[in-house]
Amino acid sequence: MDRQIILLVDDNQTHQYSLGRHLEESGFEVLHAQTGSEALEIAASRCPDAVLLDINLPDMTGFDVCERLKSDPQTGSVPVIFHSATHDTQSARVQAMDLGAVSFLSYPISIEHLISVLRGAFLRAGDRRRDS
Repeated sequence: MDRQIILLVDDNQTHQYSLGRHLEESGFEVLHAQTGSEALEIAASRCPDAVLLDINLPDMTGFDVCERLKSDPQTGSVPVIFHSATHDTQSARVQAMDLGAVSFLSYPISIEHLISVLRGAFLRAGDRRRDS
């Protein structure tokens, strides 16, 4: 069975390394992007099973990325999980959910909780990779 693909979008290299390593150790394939435009290109070419998306990116916000992902028929059904070390506010959480995100995690992120959120998102999405 193919490993599920997670697109990890964060311009913070420490977060990229730490989360990516934990996700890989948990059996996921991890694709990395440090900008919103890079994330959109990777999502279009690889169609990941989920996107783990930071809010603060150098070229656009994670909200902009999510909106573009959700408006594209190819990536619209991909679960988006926001994560942020600096924007853990009620308004940011509401905006994320309004854009179609399945969850919003703030740092420090428990890898066990993240895996649980991912598994739940895959179940709700009907595990697209197995169905295709």
